[in-house]
Amino acid sequence: MSHALRRYTGSQAMDFLNGPWREMYARDTAATPFQSPAWLSAWAQHLAPATTPMVLVAMSPTGRPLAALALARHDDGADARIVPLSAPYAECIRPVGPHADDPTVAASFVFHLMLTEEEGEGVSMTDVLAGSGLGRSLTQISQGAGWNRVDTKYPRVRLPFVYAALSRSTRREHQRRQRAWDRAAAHHRVTYARTHHPEALLDAHAFMAALRPARWYDPLFSGPSSVGGPDHWRSVLRQLDPTRTFIATLAVDDRVVAARLCLTRGRHCYSLVPVTDAGYRHLAPDHALLRYLIADLGRKGFTMLDLGRTPAPEQGGAGQYQPEWGSTLSILTAPHLVPA
Repeated sequence: MSHALRRYTGSQAMDFLNGPWREMYARDTAATPFQSPAWLSAWAQHLAPATTPMVLVAMSPTGRPLAALALARHDDGADARIVPLSAPYAECIRPVGPHADDPTVAASFVFHLMLTEEEGEGVSMTDVLAGSGLGRSLTQISQGAGWNRVDTKYPRVRLPFVYAALSRSTRREHQRRQRAWDRAAAHHRVTYARTHHPEALLDAHAFMAALRPARWYDPLFSGPSSVGGPDHWRSVLRQLDPTRTFIATLAVDDRVVAARLCLTRGRHCYSLVPVTDAGYRHLAPDHALLRYLIADLGRKGFTMLDLGRTPAPEQGGAGQYQPEWGSTLSILTAPHLVPA
């Protein structure tokens, strides 16, 4: 596809996110909430001081944007690196737009990153959906360029979920866990809930912040692009649509023991930031919450639940829901000195 690549930085990048990006996102049915303008703009406000938002845009010969990729450029004088905007908080990264998966468009994005790397800047393209056009292009080029690569499983559960379709051994495992919670419910009040308005969302987030820290991955891939923490999450949540954002919780006698933040688009739900109370680990509260959540979403007409990046220690639990296994890939280059 014939096109030219433009790069917007700083205020121009933000203007694009708040303007053309919105229309491109609305037209791109494959885009996830992690590409929504609200999500990206919210995290752009919490970039580290030495980090600048950047948007690459593939433009048609007539000046029409075909696809765009949201990035951030960190440069503190000692280290320069390009990362996805909102990394590592987004569960998956992809361009947005009607031609986001076009092979020639994806290749032009990757070629720009290659030129950036050759000019001495590091590139950390983390959590790119492997099956997307960008993921396929990164896979092809990284093999020849010698870039470091990490793959992470990404499971999706089709809804409504049918337990009868599971293997006999997996059904027994579910039944064993359910009996443990039935015994707990005989002596305690067990409550599942999910938020439906902004105040409840922020109240539930306060419980989440007090539980086990979020499972962010190797700091090598987190990069210096974002300043994280509970206060920043609260600020981001305030800017998201509360009708498309909720926190599901499981409580024992009013004490929250497991929680998941979820974003939705259409009939597709995306789970991120699962947290649990270590004191209830023996009851596997996250599995119990997931069973409630899956049943709840199925009743509400949702057709898919993305469980997000799932490292090896968590894959066994996710596998008990007979997911469709995809993957994300993370590509890392090391910045190098450019001859004067």
